[in-house]
This record gives sequence, C-alpha cells and structure tokens, in this order.
Amino acid sequence: MATTALALVGLVVAILTPLAAAQSSPETWSLTGLTAQSVPAIWMRDDNDFVRRSPPDGEGFLEIQGRLSVQPGGRLDPVALPEIRARISGSTPGAKPQSAVAVGVSIAMCRYLSPETRVREVSRMAVGKDGGLGVSRDSASAPLKLTLEGPTVDLCIAFAGPARAGDIVSLEFGGRAFTVSLPEPPKPVVSFAKTDAEKGLDFGLPSARTAALVGLSLLVLGVGAFAFWRWRGRRASVPAKPAESSGEPERESDAAAEHAAAPEGPGAELAEPGRVCPEHCRTSFVRVGTNVGAGKTDFEAALRVLQAEQFAEADALLDAAITKGLPATFECGAWSLRGQAAVSRGEIPLAITYFLKALAGPEVTSQAALPAAMHLAVIYDGLGLRADAQRMEAVAKTVNSAGITLDPEAIKRMQRHTQAYRKALRAARPTGLKALLGRVFHRPRATSAL
Repeated sequence: MATTALALVGLVVAILTPLAAAQSSPETWSLTGLTAQSVPAIWMRDDNDFVRRSPPDGEGFLEIQGRLSVQPGGRLDPVALPEIRARISGSTPGAKPQSAVAVGVSIAMCRYLSPETRVREVSRMAVGKDGGLGVSRDSASAPLKLTLEGPTVDLCIAFAGPARAGDIVSLEFGGRAFTVSLPEPPKPVVSFAKTDAEKGLDFGLPSARTAALVGLSLLVLGVGAFAFWRWRGRRASVPAKPAESSGEPERESDAAAEHAAAPEGPGAELAEPGRVCPEHCRTSFVRVGTNVGAGKTDFEAALRVLQAEQFAEADALLDAAITKGLPATFECGAWSLRGQAAVSRGEIPLAITYFLKALAGPEVTSQAALPAAMHLAVIYDGLGLRADAQRMEAVAKTVNSAGITLDPEAIKRMQRHTQAYRKALRAARPTGLKALLGRVFHRPRATSAL
C-alpha cells in the first residue's frame, strides 16, 4: 500500500511540475510600450555598415517597436522569425498573418540585422551595456531564430507591406498575443510655424529680409569703392579725356565692379560654426529611462514622422516636445534627432548647434551621443577643423561598441553640404572688401607734371 501511495505522489508531482512551469514562464519576460507605424524603407546591417532597404513592391514596411525585458532569473527561449506574426484588422478576410522579415534594435532609430545569416553563425547587435540582440539558424533549411542577450533591449520588428493609420494590428510573439494600433497621422503644427524674422531671432541668424538688405548694401559699397579706385588709378596715369568720351570707361568699370562684388553678399547671413569644448567630450553615459515629460506625445510623433523622412515636421514636433518639457535623457535625444533632421535638410550650422546641445546636456545617453559625435566628426573634418573632428571621433569610438558606421551615401551628401557651407563662410568674411578699401583710402598720391 505504501509503495502504491508513493507512486501516485510521484506521478502527480511529475504532471503538476510542467504545468506550474508553464504557468510561471510567461511572467519571466515582457514586451511593453508597443507602437506601430508604416515606413517607406528600413536600415539593414550589411557587414559593418547599415544600408537603406526598400521593399520590392515599393509599398513600404509595417514596423513594430517595443521594449523586450527578461526578469532576473528568467529566460526567453529563442523565437523563430516565422513564428513572429502580425495580422492587420483592415486586411482581406481570410488572409494569412504576415511573418516578420527582419528584427533589430532601436538606436535613435530602428536598425535591423540581416536575415542572410549563414548556418551556425550568429549575427549580433549590442546596445551599450543594457544588452543586445542576435539571430542565428541551425541548418540551411531551419528558420532564423531571435535570441535576447542581456536583460532588456528596444526591439524592432519589420513586416512586408504597409498598414493604414487607425488599423489595429494583432502581434504574435513568443507564444503570446499583443494588440497595437497605428496612430492617426499628426496634425499640421500650426502654432510652431514661424516667420523668417522669428526664425532669425531663435537661431541667431538674420531674417531673409535683413540678409537681403545687408547683401544689397555690401554690393553697392563694393561697386562704389571699386569704381572710385579705378577712377583714381586712371586719373593718375593718363591725361584727362574729353567730356563726351568720359562716360564709357565708367560704364565698363561699373560692369566689372558688379561682377567682382557679387560674391560678397550671400555669406552675410551665415553664422560661424560652434566649436567643441571639454563638456562635449565625456566618456560616461546614463541609461535612457522612461519618458514621463509633458512633451512625450510630441516626441513620439516626431519619431514617427522622422521614420517617414518628413524632416521639417519632425523638427517642429521635437521643438514642441522640448518646450513642453522632457526628462533630461529624452531632451538630449531630442537635440540629437533635431541635428540629424537638420543634416538631412542640408542645414549644417543648425546641425552643429543641435548636436553640441545634445552632447552638453546634464544627462547624456549613448544612444544620443553616438549619432551626434559621428555626424560632427564628418562635418568638422569637411570644415578643416581637424582638432574638433578628432575629439568627436574619440567620443564616437568610446560609445560605439557595436561598430556602427554612417551610411556612405549619407556621408557624401553631408560632405557636399559642408563644402558649400565652408565656401559660403569664406565668401562672408570681408577680407577682400577690407583689402579693396585699404587700397582706395591709403593709396599714395601720384604726382603729375603740369
């Protein structure tokens, strides 16, 4: 009888133990803060670079983001990408759910691991000290599997085909179901539209009207000074000409003066580039934390329009988020994102200002410091400020544990904009005008025999 009782107890324990483990396992990891949006393209890792990948049909991607965390002592079993599925509420009835085409992490924006991983190789992406993500496959016919490395990571999942604003997306991940909705498109930011004069006051640059007046004044001054100098030279070296023929040389001189002085005007509206200080070259960084500021909604809306490459709208929303208030770490990230938007618009002086503000904040994160330092290194190098470029390269090297680099095409565009800015700065410096005025007003008098 005792033997039978012990056998029954063992059988009950064997049955209940897996059930208890199955009930407790869902508590060991979580996927929170889910958001969804449609993006025209994604950035995918190719060796040590990230390249922009567009879908073959040209319809874009559905991108879902969320924070994937594992509790202390818990674990998340590898998740096969075909088992990560999304079903859109507005899809055709009876349509099968879509499987994920790529996974990655968010570093200022979503960056994805390549699905072309070979057998028994692991493609990893580290994110500072918080953790990382890896994908691998066991055999040539086996699906890719996602593995979490570390306690937490900001996960990005891409699905082929876009979704519409207001659609409800059902996500299957790790045997669980989640629901996330696509937000409505952001309304036009009317309250933040500013005149040229207001923009000039905000950023320390003159308005377009002021710049035009300054440029016109410089042009008139240059033409007059050049004509006066030519007139004095001719008067000292040649005999006086009859009155009826004296007007022709002056007209020729005026045309030459206009041609020579024209480049002097445009640079008047440019500001000198900001320079690197010790406060921009820190070597330790803080964690991102949670966004609980009053500007949270505008910040999240800015991320969505930034992914859609609407850089002007993103800059306005980030400005609104900073004005309303953000935690120090998210304000740092907002300045870094504004710098990237300014670079994309070709506004190099603004980009320098925004990136330096991001690096000089009271609490700087590695996610904000890395793109700021990498962009500034390219800009300063193009401006010939090699010492500042080397300082930014050192900051980027300190932060960049994953070996992330900028897109080569983006670097070429940035270098073109920087060279144009450098030429404009040279044209704005009145060295040529000063030399001309010196020759006019300090020219020794010529003696002539009468």
